[in-house]
Amino acid sequence: MTFAKVIARAWSDDAYRAKLLSDPRAALNEVGVTIPENVTVRVVEDTEETRFLVLPKPPPQAGDQSLADLEQEAGVLITAPTVCADTLKCCTVNDCKERM
Repeated sequence: MTFAKVIARAWSDDAYRAKLLSDPRAALNEVGVTIPENVTVRVVEDTEETRFLVLPKPPPQAGDQSLADLEQEAGVLITAPTVCADTLKCCTVNDCKERM
């Protein structure tokens, strides 16, 4: 599942947005995303003055890849980011479709 529905709901429903910011586990659970107990989820909100950059966990083979290969892999995350609901890990849209 991508989080497009979560973001759209937060943009259109102030109460849900507040819950997502204060209790992300419960808010995500409402839309069918179960967060494992050993995983911490933090939701932050961009403002006009502050932007957030989330640095994804590097791929396991990062130390063996060239900078060009890593840039390409990072570019895929930026252009088509999603988080798989089953693994809660970043993946490309195509990767998630293969898991469905």
